[in-house]
Amino acid sequence: MDHIKETNEYYPLSVLFRDSGLEVKPSETAPETAKKLWRWDDEQGLAGACQFGIRKGHCCLECLAVREDVRKTGIGRKLLALAEQEARNLGGTEIWLVGKVPAYYEQFGWVRVPREDAPAISKCLTCEQFEVDCFPSIMKKTVK
Repeated sequence: MDHIKETNEYYPLSVLFRDSGLEVKPSETAPETAKKLWRWDDEQGLAGACQFGIRKGHCCLECLAVREDVRKTGIGRKLLALAEQEARNLGGTEIWLVGKVPAYYEQFGWVRVPREDAPAISKCLTCEQFEVDCFPSIMKKTVK
């Protein structure tokens, strides 16, 4: 039984994103770029969440997090598929992300893109800590 549903309630998702190591400050209000939010609940409450957005005209997976005790159950893959489908629904041919765990996304067909070849979808691209103290990968996936 799937427990995934679209939501407009951002605060619990933002806490999960932060607690999962993403640079997200808990907030009642989703970022302006966020267009769709999904959550997955189990018996203990919020177990996974995904945030899809549009940044500078590009479809983006803005956040994806799964509670540690339910990782490797397939929920991350299901949430990721929702974001990819949303990009297709909007007529997009690709979706972008800045990923802290690039190997996770590579198993689903995402590819790393050199910083200089990526659109300006993230402040990571101009951050002084990028590839100094912080090593995310800019990635994209063709979704046509």
